[in-house]
Amino acid sequence: MPDLAGALREIRQALTEDLATADAGDWATSIPTRPQWTVKDTVAMLAGFAGALIEGRWTEDYSDSWADREILDGLHLALDRLIGERRDHSGPQILEEWDAHSGRLEAMMAGDERFPIGTHPFVGWSYLWAVVQNGHNVWAALHIAKARDFQATMLCLESAVMWLDMRLQATGRPALRLHAGSRDWVIGDGAPRATVTAAPFDLLRALSGRRSLDQIRRFDWEGDAEGFLDVFSPFEPPKEAFVE
Repeated sequence: MPDLAGALREIRQALTEDLATADAGDWATSIPTRPQWTVKDTVAMLAGFAGALIEGRWTEDYSDSWADREILDGLHLALDRLIGERRDHSGPQILEEWDAHSGRLEAMMAGDERFPIGTHPFVGWSYLWAVVQNGHNVWAALHIAKARDFQATMLCLESAVMWLDMRLQATGRPALRLHAGSRDWVIGDGAPRATVTAAPFDLLRALSGRRSLDQIRRFDWEGDAEGFLDVFSPFEPPKEAFVE
């Protein structure tokens, strides 16, 4: 089993170190792919999400949000509620809260302590995904390139590929081969109709709604990309190129 707790600890500490010296302007910086959120809002969501998990207040399953607008809207409302509850808190106060929750959450993710009854069985992966994607969003907003080869980032790439496999099969698409760095995957049913090659970090971000369709088209494709673009990410991709 992958060390989810250790992976979370490494990337959370790296992000916390950078935010420890953030000024008011940094905390108020908008997230490029979600301009309605600031850096402070994003960290507030992560801190609140951690607290909700250890307190047994996060029991909904949002894994089908990519295919069900009602579930997606419910997820957005839940995340916005976490942010709203911390609207009057300063950035440093939110970092303190996140740190206070992290010991128990890491123990749960390591299997040393049980998650509260009713918690979705894959919630450890969900939280790691949230920290990786939103952590990189924060770094992008602050013009910092960091943690792209961290264990957490690579674990989320693996899960993003498996999630694409689910979407290909659910929509009856042909199989696809993906190549990133030293890794290869063949996903979907049957022989692959196309192969796409990209840097691991770019592939992860494309598979999670952080690259535009034109950026995905510019990956190295053998075969037709068009039949895969509408399911390449479970989230709506940005209209304009997002360069990190």
